[in-house]
Amino acid sequence: MDVLVLGGTVFLSRAMAETAVARGHTVTVFNRGRTGTPVDGVETVTGDRGIDTDLRQLAGRHFDLVFDTAYDPDHARASATVLEPTAGHYAYVSSINAYPGWPEDVDYHSRAEWDAPADADEPAGLEPNEVYGWRKVKAENTVRRIFGQARVTALRAGCIVGPHDGVGRLPWWLHRVARGGEVLVPGRPTATLRLIDARDIAEFALLRAAGVFEVTGPADQISWDELLAGAKEVTGSDATFTWIDDVALAGKVEAWTEIPLWVPPAEAPSLWAHDTAQAEAAGLSTRPITQTLRDVWAWMQSVEGGWRPSARTPGLDAVKERELLAELARAADVAPAGVAPALSALRGPKRPG
Repeated sequence: MDVLVLGGTVFLSRAMAETAVARGHTVTVFNRGRTGTPVDGVETVTGDRGIDTDLRQLAGRHFDLVFDTAYDPDHARASATVLEPTAGHYAYVSSINAYPGWPEDVDYHSRAEWDAPADADEPAGLEPNEVYGWRKVKAENTVRRIFGQARVTALRAGCIVGPHDGVGRLPWWLHRVARGGEVLVPGRPTATLRLIDARDIAEFALLRAAGVFEVTGPADQISWDELLAGAKEVTGSDATFTWIDDVALAGKVEAWTEIPLWVPPAEAPSLWAHDTAQAEAAGLSTRPITQTLRDVWAWMQSVEGGWRPSARTPGLDAVKERELLAELARAADVAPAGVAPALSALRGPKRPG
């Protein structure tokens, strides 16, 4: 199969290029050549998809599958227009932010997706996360209008993890656990998360299943205590974990950025309430998160100059973490390493993005 990856050097698009090569496909990547390093075994076409003459380098070439992660609907439109006459199928990576009710509504499907037709203008007054979701839906609709529904896969991804993750939510937890000592952890040990390895999205995209799919891990995929036990094992850490009630943390830390992968359940009841049944029926399969932990940690060790948190996910400052743990110990009158009750709550909603 001939596969075109728009991008191909950074995180998800890189995972797509690597996975397709590993599966024996002929892979072409199209990018500006400014970020990341080329994947071995691919043909690179250098250009900016925002420049028509650059993009037209791909005109007339046959591809069985196009893989696109565009944020800008105009970029998706330009690419799809050039490629439609000779390409077979278009896999567009959208987002769970396609639903305006996620994650604040208990059932985010009840409000359906954003109303963003291919020819619509962006509404004024949207919040940043709303803009993101609206644009992703418009790009979906744009690609479908050009290629037709039977030739498009829309992948509404949940929280993506894996090697080369530049956002760094899962890497931050590995980094923190590796540092050892007493680790502040939110909520209940048995609370569950749903994550998806970028490579599993790539494997699913290669199936070319037509339709709209929510792609993330299965229900009750892994609990917080299992995730942290796995992180402790792969890093060889001596860390201990102090669990602080969700209500106690609300308002004291920035959810999702200072404490990655966490938002108080009262503020985000549908954070992990995805519906992957349709994707699973169409062939979505996900590897164990423990395997992803091993692979991400191995990648982190290979980062030149050492892995560092990103600006989007700075994580909890070490001094602030110690102060919160000391406050907890004083309030509960127990040893800091114990499982403690809630501190007083201060609310401060924070939506993940």
